[in-house]
Amino acid sequence: MKNTLSKILFSVAALVGSFCQADAQVNFALDLQTMHLWRGMEVADGMVLTSDLNMTDRRKEFCLGLWGGMNTQASYKEFDYYVSYTKGGFKCSLWDIYNFSPEATYNNREVFNYRASETGRFIDATVSYQWKHKFPLSLNWSTIVFGRDRDRENQKNRYSTFVYADYSFWQKEGWDISAGAGAAFALSPGNNEKGHRIRENFYGDTAGIVHLNIKAVYQLSVCQMNFPVTLLAMWNPQSNDAFFQVGVRVLDF
Repeated sequence: MKNTLSKILFSVAALVGSFCQADAQVNFALDLQTMHLWRGMEVADGMVLTSDLNMTDRRKEFCLGLWGGMNTQASYKEFDYYVSYTKGGFKCSLWDIYNFSPEATYNNREVFNYRASETGRFIDATVSYQWKHKFPLSLNWSTIVFGRDRDRENQKNRYSTFVYADYSFWQKEGWDISAGAGAAFALSPGNNEKGHRIRENFYGDTAGIVHLNIKAVYQLSVCQMNFPVTLLAMWNPQSNDAFFQVGVRVLDF
């Protein structure tokens, strides 16, 4: 584990060094939301504050960032690391996600534990493509490649996958309204004691649609400053849940 951690820290240091030599830019964003929703799940209720601090190269192709979130009740706490590469409409990213909420039922107290069978972390790899202009469609494929996504015997990773499509169908007078749908399944779910293939995954008890949404974003302008307001209605047909989230970006520089 120490060797793995040393390699990760060395790689991050090398990447930061390369950014500094390439006229890197530092960006920061702060969002306030009525809850935290993610891939068909309510991760946290109550008022949630999320922040994103990142460093990009001059052309904004490579990005190295830190993302954090917590709610006002302190029952939800998250701290993630990520790296991404963007070229045109293509983007790939790798997120190291660590939710250390006090009431978590998994290992939430060992931030440097990267043992696959013990860690509370999971690493999520995403590839996406965004069409623009007359065809504003985005497609995303995300697979959990390591960590807290194990089979029932805790012997191997399930490689739970979330595929998502989003289409922006109305843009006018500062509004952008889109609709999206996401499905989840496991690439390596394993078998039960009778030898039948198990369909459960990180997002649900079986493969299928776990996320439907309609999202409206309004570009609110106050004193020549922009405060994007997001209204998100989300349904999960598998868990029979529905949520409505309101959010605003309060800082972006």
